Amino acid sequence: MLRRFLHNTAISAVAFGLAGVLGLFSVGLIAKFYGLSVLGLIALARAFLPSGFLSLIDFGVSETTTQMVARGRLGDWASASERVSFLTMVAVVTGLVSSVVLWFAAPALTGIFKVAPEDVSAFVSILKVTALITPLAFVGLVMEGALKGFEEYGWLRMTEVGGNLLYVAAIYLAVWSNRSFEWIAYAYLATVVVKYLVLALIVALAARRTRLRFSSWSPETRHDLVYRGWLMFNARIGGVLQQTIIPLAIGALYGPAQVGAYDLLMRLPRFMKAVLSPLFSAILPVSAHIDEKTDVRRLQLLGRNSFVLPAAMVIPIVVLMALYSEEILKVWVGPESAGQWPWLALALVVPAANVMVSAGQTTLMVREDFMRFSNRFLYSQVLVQYVVTAIAIRWFQDRAFILGWVVSYIVLTPVLMHRMLRFMSLPRRLFWQHAARQALVAAILAAMVIAYKTYVTPQTLLALIVAGATGCVAAWALSVMLILTRRDREMFGKVARTMTHR
Repeated sequence: MLRRFLHNTAISAVAFGLAGVLGLFSVGLIAKFYGLSVLGLIALARAFLPSGFLSLIDFGVSETTTQMVARGRLGDWASASERVSFLTMVAVVTGLVSSVVLWFAAPALTGIFKVAPEDVSAFVSILKVTALITPLAFVGLVMEGALKGFEEYGWLRMTEVGGNLLYVAAIYLAVWSNRSFEWIAYAYLATVVVKYLVLALIVALAARRTRLRFSSWSPETRHDLVYRGWLMFNARIGGVLQQTIIPLAIGALYGPAQVGAYDLLMRLPRFMKAVLSPLFSAILPVSAHIDEKTDVRRLQLLGRNSFVLPAAMVIPIVVLMALYSEEILKVWVGPESAGQWPWLALALVVPAANVMVSAGQTTLMVREDFMRFSNRFLYSQVLVQYVVTAIAIRWFQDRAFILGWVVSYIVLTPVLMHRMLRFMSLPRRLFWQHAARQALVAAILAAMVIAYKTYVTPQTLLALIVAGATGCVAAWALSVMLILTRRDREMFGKVARTMTHR
């Protein structure tokens, strides 16, 4: 099981790393050749997909499907079939309702988001095409969840990377042929359709090798999944308020140009999240197996190692990105945006905090008592975020949303970490010991980068790559020496041997 989990993790890391880099290039191209207003319009349109604002009403069908299929693989395919069938029905209904509402609301949304008169027709057309594919996108969440439950991460990540390649190619073609911006939006929606059609075929082939079939469901199954869906809905409310609704709020307050500026600054932190989140989702089938067998010792081992090892490898790299944030903006989108580097550096605090807690959250997702606590915690975090944003919005406008987001993580991440460690029967001092070691490594990296930039400042992509690669080597060396204990290094060696063993 461990070897398969690690292979799934490696597949996710490579695939989403490549897809994320392609996404960063696409944003840079759009900002350079079409401007921040167009980037904002595209971001607003994407908010009405299940990956955006409409995630509020997906009721966690993807995550729950993963758990049901993973448990079905233990032998109870009859129960898994009932549950997956019910979840598919939920996805179809929510997709159809969302599609109808978005279709008729599209003209009114142009006024709410202060869309320029010359862009109104194109924006309405994009929203209506989005409405047409929304049912497929919701059902696609079930297909993604089923593939994760089957642990077929290779196919899942291949479709992600392939879709991003097609989208970036479409942007280059649009820039080269001077096409209007809506052509880019339609190209993205086309890649979504192709992706889910391919996933449907792969899921059908995987299900044929098992006894997973569509079937009717019992009242007990319906009640159980409705309760789970209610818990996930509550979790989604906090998540939507925390992130996905913010571009809509900025659009209503300031217009598409400010949405584009915000999207640009948040793209690199979201890239880090996109790379890391699938890594943690690979933990879910493993933790479902462990929870089913009530294996407390293995749960502790999984929880501790998934907290310490990823953070030791990732957080120093995030620190390095923050230290080079001004140079990244200059190379990525041009010198006119480089002045915003302090906000980019500040926003990178969030992926650093996420890598410390996300693995534990994913591991404990199978426990309903933790989900109830997690929902309450998320509401507290959202409250802190919006209080800070409301105080700062007069001075910082759209940047106040970044400030509130970051402060909420700084204040409340220790609270969440303490509770997770308690659920796993691990000592609370583990978090503070690890945080102190990370702070020491960050201070050393800051001194090294400041000294380096005193003599050499990267001005081109190649120079930035060289500086970044050198910094990564130094960061990982410091991690091994100062963050990982002897026991952690031994575990890291076991992980490497497991990955390479045939």
